[in-house]
Amino acid sequence: MYFFYSGKRRRKLPFSLRLFFRAMKLTIVLLMLAMGVNASGYSQTVTVSGKSIPLEKILLLIEQQTGYSFFYNNVDIGKAQPVDLSLDHVSLETALKQVLKEQPLKYTILGRTIFIRPSAGTAPAATVADNNIKVQGTVVDAANGQPLIGVTVQVKGGTAGTTTDANGRFSLTAPDDAILVVSYIGFGKQEIKVTAAPMRIALIATNTGLNQVVVVGYGTEKKKDLTGAIASIKAEDLTRTASTSFTAAIQGKVPGVFISQTNGAPGSASSVRIRGIGTTGGNQPLYVVDGFPLNGSSMSIPGSSSKVDGMSIINPNDIASVEVLKDAAAAAIYGSRAANGVILVTTKRGKEGLVDINLNAYTGFSQLWKKPAFMNATEFARMANELYTNSGMAPNPQWANPESFGKGTDMIDEIFRNAPIQNYDLSFAGGNEKMKTRMSLGYTDQKGTMIGTSYKRYTARITTDLKASKWLSFGGSLAFAGTHSQGQNTDAMQGGIFNLAQQFFPTLSKDSAFFGPGGYYTKDGDNPVLKVASIDNQLKNYRIYGNVFGELEIVKGLKFRTSIGLDMNSNRISSWEGKVVRGFYIHPQATLSERQDQGITQLIENTLSYSRSFGQHNISAVIGQTAQSNKNDWISAGGNGYQNENLRVINGSDVSLRTASGTGTYATLASYLGRVNYSYKSKYLLSASIRRDGSSNFGPNNKWGNFPAVSAGWRISEEQFMKPLSNVLSDLKIRGSWGQLGNDAIPAFGYLSTIRSGGNSDNYVFGTGAQSIAIGATMTRPGNPDLKWETTEQTDIGLDASLLDDRLYLTADYFIKKTRDMLISLPVSLEAGFQNAPTVNGGSVKNSGFELLLGYRDQVGALNFDVSANIATLKNVVTTLGVGQPIVGPNLPGTSMTMTYTQAGKPIGYYRGYIVDGVYQTDAEVDKAFQPNAVAGDFRYRDINGDKLLTDADKVQIGKPWPDLTYGLNMNLSWKGFDLNLMFQGVAGSDIYNANKVSNYPMKYFNGNGIVNGVKDVLNHWTPGSGINDQPGLKYIDANGNYVNASSFFVEKGDYLRLRNLVIGYALPADFVHKNTGSALKSVRVYVSAQNLFTITGYSGFDPEIGSADPLNSGIDTGVFPQPRTFMAGINIGF
Repeated sequence: MYFFYSGKRRRKLPFSLRLFFRAMKLTIVLLMLAMGVNASGYSQTVTVSGKSIPLEKILLLIEQQTGYSFFYNNVDIGKAQPVDLSLDHVSLETALKQVLKEQPLKYTILGRTIFIRPSAGTAPAATVADNNIKVQGTVVDAANGQPLIGVTVQVKGGTAGTTTDANGRFSLTAPDDAILVVSYIGFGKQEIKVTAAPMRIALIATNTGLNQVVVVGYGTEKKKDLTGAIASIKAEDLTRTASTSFTAAIQGKVPGVFISQTNGAPGSASSVRIRGIGTTGGNQPLYVVDGFPLNGSSMSIPGSSSKVDGMSIINPNDIASVEVLKDAAAAAIYGSRAANGVILVTTKRGKEGLVDINLNAYTGFSQLWKKPAFMNATEFARMANELYTNSGMAPNPQWANPESFGKGTDMIDEIFRNAPIQNYDLSFAGGNEKMKTRMSLGYTDQKGTMIGTSYKRYTARITTDLKASKWLSFGGSLAFAGTHSQGQNTDAMQGGIFNLAQQFFPTLSKDSAFFGPGGYYTKDGDNPVLKVASIDNQLKNYRIYGNVFGELEIVKGLKFRTSIGLDMNSNRISSWEGKVVRGFYIHPQATLSERQDQGITQLIENTLSYSRSFGQHNISAVIGQTAQSNKNDWISAGGNGYQNENLRVINGSDVSLRTASGTGTYATLASYLGRVNYSYKSKYLLSASIRRDGSSNFGPNNKWGNFPAVSAGWRISEEQFMKPLSNVLSDLKIRGSWGQLGNDAIPAFGYLSTIRSGGNSDNYVFGTGAQSIAIGATMTRPGNPDLKWETTEQTDIGLDASLLDDRLYLTADYFIKKTRDMLISLPVSLEAGFQNAPTVNGGSVKNSGFELLLGYRDQVGALNFDVSANIATLKNVVTTLGVGQPIVGPNLPGTSMTMTYTQAGKPIGYYRGYIVDGVYQTDAEVDKAFQPNAVAGDFRYRDINGDKLLTDADKVQIGKPWPDLTYGLNMNLSWKGFDLNLMFQGVAGSDIYNANKVSNYPMKYFNGNGIVNGVKDVLNHWTPGSGINDQPGLKYIDANGNYVNASSFFVEKGDYLRLRNLVIGYALPADFVHKNTGSALKSVRVYVSAQNLFTITGYSGFDPEIGSADPLNSGIDTGVFPQPRTFMAGINIGF
């Protein structure tokens, strides 16, 4: 709904928000109902009468009448005395007290389970009483320090034993030299020598082992049965990082997944590449949240170079697991959208038991981690005078005494700041066997390290699962996310805040305009601090998404599931710049532009699944049908000529200077899918899948596409001939896969021609006068009826191994990924009359590489640790390019410098230019050369073809943005309540095109007249007789094109190693927490965290992490907003 304002503004919530709040009210009622139902079990009545009734029979009767389950040791119950009872509709607690009144037993109720254990002092006696001691302790989860309930603690070789209570505590009597055997389902067994002092035993979860359940497309599988390349990341690995973005949280954790931040602005988008670059178009993966494919595209802030992460709508604290589907066997079930990989996100849901409340809060600040050294005022004035003199120009008289300026103004310090951050997450979860619910709220407020940038996020999520009967269940989830981002034009070469700060004269005060007196050989730029004050660029995004499902078990193993999903997205975008008259920079009229985007995605899915075992044969299958529609529309308006700059609405502008426009798109996708898995003895594994997609984006001849995949696995460790190695080799599996995937990342109805009408350039003139103008139309994009899918064919060979009782684990893969029928824009001449080039299928790309994950986990005394390293190699090459001519990337803004090319035999978007062979030292050297405009002190370019001419034929590959190697190192340690997490991430073999050198090195503005400040490296420029061979001399006129020609001078190594995350935490002992809070709190953990603590790199710019969503413009540093260093302190509280 849109409103135009005149006078007072009336505010009305959008329909999507009103709908969300209604749903919130309904779900809160359901949550309260679930809590009430869960609590009501304590008031259920019990009726039992009889003489000498065995205790085991009484417990069975209570279980049948109340629905509660009992957990006990048969030995303890067997020793109990028969009971005489006459109970008539008494409460559950009254019944339990009466039943156990004369017994050496006690009970604890947790959720729907009643634990029966010996009373204090009743533990079985050891056989040698004289050497007995009382052993007490607590058993906790090594991952998070939480107490474990119902853990079996036994004396090895004896009969004494017990289980832990609701606080994880145990107590028994045992010989002073006894060994305790501690075991619990889902955790590794431990044997520990008893001590007289209280013991703290930390068990390591084995859910990373073979029986771990992994989420796959349209189902789940056990890890041991996987035949595809799937990486799984659990909740604790995400929440340890205290990151506001889940894509940033998984950075460096998965081999073959290269994630880079596009810039350091808060909430900024991530570039995610899974197994390389397969096309010159869209390369982002498909995101599927709880089975619902979501659009993860980044959102642009108007007037800014920053983009907001489209997946920031998901709070990392709501995530239960993330699965990355890397190969075709894993991803083919998603067909035409899976060519770039698939990321499955499963959110947390309610669990059976008492209501669980958790609070996570942290606060901290961010700062600039690195600042290249720029010349101070004295150095700048001295170099500027030298530049003028070398160029035969009179020096600026104001700079006649450079030493008088001292250090002057450092404008970099003026635009950067220590920026605060705060985050709060609160969740409620609970339920019973009939209904389970979870609700969470989140709030993030983060200022950017650069002035004029900020980010706020509000999230809410509710999930509910209902068990109507043994064969019928329902469920659903509803989520809301609101983000508010403020941005600046940070990395643009012209007018960007960052570049203006680098170019600012240090001889001026921070409040001065950019110019010297009368514009004396200076560039008419602007003061960046003052410019920020006159600009307000905002993006407000509101998104509601969710789905509901019903599942019916027709017969045992056969289930039908139907689900409906809805995603509503609304963007409110505004860009304001006030009237400015400052020096030579004049913005004569205040301007405002506003835009409203709305999108709705609807999804219906129906699947039929079957899973059964027949002896040693296991089979599972799923078939399904889906239908999805996407509708998007936007309307924009602009205004100029504001008389009152406090009235920042379109109606406040000059009515004759207003503009408006709008458009919309609609696309649909219909699909059929199927998959079958078979295993024999869990030793021989086979899987096959296929998806058939039909898209409205493609023409009638190619509207449908088929995407098959097959895979197989062999668990060699289960073979008889491997049994002699079973003490060392826990598991070994070889797997292989082949499949085809698609990419439909083109505009809606891309096969059709599009036209535009109503613009001045669209009209026609016949005769003279106002009546001579006739409304016309312009073809904006010619159609292509033969347009079809991009197809990616992928082959993978992998190995999964675990050794030494799962302590040492390894996963290795080698893949070949070939993309054909690449979707590209066909180059056309201007005479064709099209505004946009047609999309065609042309060209193919090959990516290949090796991936390795190697880790070791163990417990040594009280120390638990898990250390893993991952590496991935990648080779990218364009094998054919059907359009014939190379695809030329965009020019550096404001210049004719073209840096990136794409052609057969080379990587996508490689850097092309001249090779610099040093600097001409004398005029005599120049006279012998082939560069007619060169003089001593200019670059010497290599004559590649030996024709003694400097031409385009002498340009060669001088670099590439894609790393040969990416790697990560993760370390998790815990000891007596303390925990330490370290995560390193790095790349090797990539190059950065440092476009900042275009202006920072020559001290000459690259687009027009004027000088600017430069880096301190300028002080080491060539001068006659200096012998300096890597940097030209200073001069005003660059006839040789030293800083205009694309060349190897601008290319630097992009290798880096970064300590991405450091977390140190301490979980207070459970006994201490219970004792001092009256059992109100379950757990308390405090922690400190640092992100990007240090970076090792040889790159001279601000930051070597140069991310971009455009493969034809990657790795080019035009003044990218650097990643910040962040320090935080936080607390986790469980209620």
